[in-house]
Order: sequence, then C-alpha cells, then structure tokens
Amino acid sequence: MVTKTNKKFAFVLFFFFCVVMPAPVLGQEGFTAREAEATIIEILSVEDLEGGVRQYIFKAQTPYGEEFLVETADSFVSGVGFELKTGDKVYLRMIEVEDGIEVYLDDVKRQTGVWWIIGFFVLITLAIGLLRGLLSLLGLGITIVILIGGLFPAILAGNDPVLATVVASAIILGVNMHLSHGFKRQTFFAYLSTLGGLGLVLVFTDVFLNVARLSGLASEEGALLFWELDPVQIPVGILAAGLILGAVGVLDDIAITQSEIVSELLLANPHTTRKELFTKAMRIGRHHIASAVNTLILVYAGAALPAFLLFMNQFGGYQEFLQNEIVAEEVVRTLAGTCALVLLVPLSTWFATLNPRVRDHEKT
Repeated sequence: MVTKTNKKFAFVLFFFFCVVMPAPVLGQEGFTAREAEATIIEILSVEDLEGGVRQYIFKAQTPYGEEFLVETADSFVSGVGFELKTGDKVYLRMIEVEDGIEVYLDDVKRQTGVWWIIGFFVLITLAIGLLRGLLSLLGLGITIVILIGGLFPAILAGNDPVLATVVASAIILGVNMHLSHGFKRQTFFAYLSTLGGLGLVLVFTDVFLNVARLSGLASEEGALLFWELDPVQIPVGILAAGLILGAVGVLDDIAITQSEIVSELLLANPHTTRKELFTKAMRIGRHHIASAVNTLILVYAGAALPAFLLFMNQFGGYQEFLQNEIVAEEVVRTLAGTCALVLLVPLSTWFATLNPRVRDHEKT
C-alpha cells in the first residue's frame, strides 16, 4: 500500500533528480540557456487542433537584430491556447548546444494587456464609486503595500505565518474600513466585529486543519516552498495563513452591510428599540447569509476547478475524491471562512446596535 509519506518522499526524489540534478549536468556538458524578448515578424503556418488550440511556426526578431525560426510544438506539445499574430512580443528560451542554438517559445508578453485590464477596473471604480471609489482604490494600494512589503517578507524570514497574517489582516481591515466608510463610531463598531470574525476564522482554521489532518504539502507550490526555503518550516502554517487571508475581505463586506442596515432602520424609525433593531436586521442578514455562502462556495470552486475536474476524473467515487488532500484543502478553505461568515452576521448586528441613539427600554 502506498502511503502519503511514500508519495511525498517520491515527489522529493523526483524533484531532486529531475530538477536539481540536471542543472550541473547541463553546465558540465557545455549547455547554456538564456531568455530574450523578441517580436514576431512573420507567421509561417498555423495548425488548428482539437479543443481550440493551435500550433504555430513563426519568425521572431530580437532587439539586437537576431532572427529565429520558432515552432511552438517544441515547447507547447499540446498546443497554444492564446492567439499569436505578427507584431506580438514574445519571450524565447535559447539553448546553446554543440550544433548551434535551439530556440523555444517560453511565453507571450502579456504585461500590456494586464495593465489595460487594471486601467479599466480603475476607470469604472472611479466612474461609479466617485469619492468612495477613489478611497477604496487608495485602500487597495495600501493593502498591496502591506502584503508585499510586510506580510510576505515576514513569512519568508521565518516568522510565524499565522500570527503575521492575523496582524496584517487586522491592519488591513482597520485602514480600509475607516478609509472607505468614514472615521465614525458606526465604522469602528463594524471594525470591532470584523476582529471578532477574524478570531472565528482563526479558530475554525485551526480546528478544521486538525480534524482533516492536512499537512500543507499536498500542492506542488507548498511542497516546493517547504523544500526550497529553509526558514519556512511549518507548511501547515502557510496553509492556515492562506485560509485566514482569503476570508478577510468577506468579513469586511458582512460587517459593513449589517452596520448599514441597522443605521437605515434606525433612521427610518428613531424610536426602535435595540431588540427590535437586532431582530429586523437579522431577518435581512439571513438573506445575506444565503447568498454569501453560495457565492463563496462558487468562488472557491471556480478557483480550484482544474484540480476538481482532474481528481473527479481519476477517482471513481466521492469518498476517494474527498480523500485526496488537495480536495480536502479546498473544502476546509471554503468552510472555515464560510462558518466564520455565518457567525459574523449576528455578531456584527449586535455591535451595530450598540449605537448610543438606540433605546434600551421598550417603547411606552
């Protein structure tokens, strides 16, 4: 019987002999490789394959005037999923061998397209959101700075990934919620409820990871990170950090929504008691739960769709499907955040009713 430990050991051996060992061997035999940006100057042939993919043969020229004949079948055996046309920028991998230079298509240059998408997102956010949209974009920028400049380096330096993620998440929530929704008591109470929700995510993540017995090494990225970086010695901690970080944005949405509901109910009837506000807001909150739970599951299922299809195709029954650790990771990832989200609705509603304008006594 092949155990999970044997599988992981086999993966390490495969990685060592297929990735680590070939590097010095190539160097000893005189093989050198370099990457260069080039422009497609002529498409010589296009072959349509099944599944909407193609194979190309084209000529490409580097900025230094070098011209190369490139066949995509050499590097993309199953076909190219994106369209190539004259004038496109591509990255070529050139390997110098004894008989000359072998040229392979490494990738297409896509930065320009990505920047256009980002620009479109910024445009519609500003056009529809106006000042709130601008503030949300500013908050997004701060979030990126905290992640890239603080959280990620801290984890790579060997700090506790869960603790670092909780601290970074609390800062991100505090900055973004007050920046986007205003520095007022209502927002502060919503922020307090999200901290409670963050604690719930932490608890559910810890419990679910232990119950499901996840190692954090099921994914290829997790295993490579564990073996490549010496300071990162807690793979399950990295997995837990990812689960916590993924749930943070939803907590913000729930807390602010319930806070706004309470405020609108109080504005419509200033004489409403705290108990009545909580009851009415929870009635609306349950509808929010129903839609948010479904949305979260669909989001996670969409992100992991290739893995789900792969394992559904390999395993016959649902028991074998759920036994796979990668599938179990996605289940835990979805349900840890979703359980915290469900409990955050009454928690954030209760915090929202702490508004001093709300009457404690029953109406006379």
